[in-house]
Amino acid sequence: MTYLLDTCLISELVAKQPNQKVLDWVDAQIPETLYLSVITIGEIAKGICKLTASKRKESLTTWLNETLPNRFEYRILTIDVSTMVLWGNLIGQLEQNGRPLPAMDSLIAAMPSASVAIALQHSLSLVTRNEKDFAGTGVVIVNSWS
Repeated sequence: MTYLLDTCLISELVAKQPNQKVLDWVDAQIPETLYLSVITIGEIAKGICKLTASKRKESLTTWLNETLPNRFEYRILTIDVSTMVLWGNLIGQLEQNGRPLPAMDSLIAAMPSASVAIALQHSLSLVTRNEKDFAGTGVVIVNSWS
C-alpha cells in the first residue's frame, strides 16, 4: 500500500511532544511508500513563517528546506491539470450530494479536497487524523493516531 501523508502527520514528526503511535506507524512503513503533496509543503511553510524568531523556527526552516525534500525525494506530488479536473469533479459531486466542502478562496484553503484529488489521482491512501474532513470522498483513510 502507498500513502499520502497529511500535514497533521508530517507536523507530528517534529512536534515538541509527538504522538508515539504516529512515530511507530511511520517507522513501520517502507519509506518509498510514503508521499507528500506540495500543499503540505505550503502549509508547513505557512506555519513556520508565523513563528517568532527563535532557534526552533531556524531548526524547522532547515528541516523544511533540506531534510524534508531529501527524505521525500521524488515523492513530493505536484498539482497539475489532471489533479484540478479531478478536484473540480469531486467538489461538484459532493455539492450535488448535499455534502459541500467549505468555501475555498485558494488552493491552500482547499487542502482537504485537493489532497483527496491527489490521493485519488495517484491511488494513495490518505494518512490523517482528520477523518471527518475526508468522509464520503472515496479516498481510503488511515488514522495513525488510533
